[in-house]
Amino acid sequence: MSWPLASLGEVAPSKPLKNPEILDENSVWQLNLDKVESHSGLVTEKVYGSVQSAGSSTHWFDERHVLYSKLRPYLNKVVLPEEQGLATTELVPLYPDKDRLDRKYLTYYLRSNRFVKWISDQVAGAKMPRVSMKVFWEHQIPLPPLDEQKRIAAILDKADAIRRKCQQAIDLADDFLRSAFIERFGDPRNSSFPIRELQEVCTKITDGTHHTPTYTDSGVHFLRVTDINKAKVNWNNTKFVSKEEHLDLIKRCHPEKGDVLYSKNGTIGVPRLIDWDTEFSIFVSLCLIKLKKELLLGGYLESFLKTPFALKQATARAKSATVTNLHLVEIKEIKLPVPPLDVQREWLDFVSNHKDMMTKLEHSMNEANNQFNSISQQAFLGEL
Repeated sequence: MSWPLASLGEVAPSKPLKNPEILDENSVWQLNLDKVESHSGLVTEKVYGSVQSAGSSTHWFDERHVLYSKLRPYLNKVVLPEEQGLATTELVPLYPDKDRLDRKYLTYYLRSNRFVKWISDQVAGAKMPRVSMKVFWEHQIPLPPLDEQKRIAAILDKADAIRRKCQQAIDLADDFLRSAFIERFGDPRNSSFPIRELQEVCTKITDGTHHTPTYTDSGVHFLRVTDINKAKVNWNNTKFVSKEEHLDLIKRCHPEKGDVLYSKNGTIGVPRLIDWDTEFSIFVSLCLIKLKKELLLGGYLESFLKTPFALKQATARAKSATVTNLHLVEIKEIKLPVPPLDVQREWLDFVSNHKDMMTKLEHSMNEANNQFNSISQQAFLGEL
């Protein structure tokens, strides 16, 4: 089916509210990027404060807008607000023409794999890659009739609800493991085991290259934050670098099986034990932790880094503006209980028994994601 096309700038221009009516100037929703969950666009925490405390780098929005993050578009942060607030200027307030473009249809389109892949190839900048808004506004969005847009959005709502339920089950299982870890080992304030700084029990704590490499169509995998914050690394979706560039990158930062990755930019505080043999390099957004194996097991460290106590320490001194970034010095100074290796191995046996259930949940989540992505692709091709 062939639908007419229109540029985003034409049907969803950036129009922040001007002189909005404010019910309470001391209690206004203030939205920063670090409060937006990647891919889902869910707001993890609503922060309220005075208009004066919000600063000048903000603009007003309300329930007629769609907020689009122009920073690190691969993180896919698109918010559908349901009330008035102030957003950081990194969140662009799109104002859909209600006679031509449904707000939910636009939101799902901007979150679609097809659009995210396209826009991710348009970014500029290494440490803080941003969308070229000129290119963004010129992008042509398919525009079926409004009734059809609403029908598509309703179908995607149902498919998305299934994904969310699967994710909720996984989150509950993760919460159980975190609680079990704290019950077994305590936290750095009250553990019965020796407390050490992370740098004391590691041989190296560093991060990936600070320069965007030259990507290739094939070669050696190159991982970023988005590649480790899912249940499993999707090797089909990673970037590639040449073998020569990879060999140059690993002179300083060489990830190996048994090491632990820890996200430090964008989506922070996600640990991932390297339990695979596939060769790869990493970007600056990932921290590489190499362990003193006579003191610490990678699986045990991964479990600890998933606790709120670890992330709270790492963010205690982190500066948060439009996005939270961790620094290596903050990660190195994280304190953790370090039990004997035999006790750590007992914990890993417990985790292993728990993994059967997690594997089933992750399988359900993958199926739900695949189903949603398939429906989304069909929808925007006019095949639904």
